[in-house]
Amino acid sequence: MYLTAKGVKSRLIDGDDVRKSMKVQKFTKSEIIQNNERVIQLCNDIKDEFEYLLVAVIAPFSQTRQKAREAFGGNYVEIYVKASIEILEGRDTKGLYQKALAGRLNNLIGVDPEVPYEEPRFPELIVDTDKETVGTSVKKIVKFISNKTEL
Repeated sequence: MYLTAKGVKSRLIDGDDVRKSMKVQKFTKSEIIQNNERVIQLCNDIKDEFEYLLVAVIAPFSQTRQKAREAFGGNYVEIYVKASIEILEGRDTKGLYQKALAGRLNNLIGVDPEVPYEEPRFPELIVDTDKETVGTSVKKIVKFISNKTEL
């Protein structure tokens, strides 16, 4: 990881890994919120051990993003990795979007009306992956992080 290579003590938290460790398999609105709250708690528990916690999680509801912002104050930075449903469907190696759009899978975030994706209103950074290459998006995030610290 870029930060580790620069000597910055950091950790990547993957929302899917948290979900698996808790053995949560459903994706209802309440279970998505619970998983996001578990991620917030995990980060709160280990925040003093690292300079940066990078959290890769789909947090589709503004209420949980607001909880994270309140929990971490000025240390919270929201990066909105934006992509259209069409782009996500094209990138989907598991075929989840195809199943959801065909009505064979419920609760897929952003597809099922029960679990809409509420776009962030005021993210600190937007990475628009519909219009940017992976390399451009990574450079944009690295530049943003670099401007926040002395790397």
